[in-house]
Amino acid sequence: MHNEKSLGTVVAETKEELKQFIQTRLAILKAELNEKVQIMKYSIPLLIVAGALLLGCWIILTFAFVALLHAWLIPGDFGWFWSALIVAGVYFLGGVIIGWFGYSELKSTGMAPNRTINVLKEDQIWIQNEARTA
Repeated sequence: MHNEKSLGTVVAETKEELKQFIQTRLAILKAELNEKVQIMKYSIPLLIVAGALLLGCWIILTFAFVALLHAWLIPGDFGWFWSALIVAGVYFLGGVIIGWFGYSELKSTGMAPNRTINVLKEDQIWIQNEARTA
């Protein structure tokens, strides 16, 4: 009695295993992306409202700084202009510094589905090890 499987059976089993393997990995990817989308759906409207409120506050605060500089440092014909220019320069410098830190943080984190990529890398190592032992 032979317990060996025919080539067609082996190919069919391999095909089915590969199909299940791909379906599992796609399910992992889909679940991870759905999780990220749900978080974004909740967070983005909150960030928009917060941004609008902060923008209004920022405009009023900016005017207060310009008025303070005008009254305190530069009384004269072009006092408002120079006060606004000084405040704009300070804001520009602060924006560049904060933007640089934010960009570097975003660049280091990324939006890639890291868990799925790690699972696929582990699968690649497993397949290479199986191929060596076969």
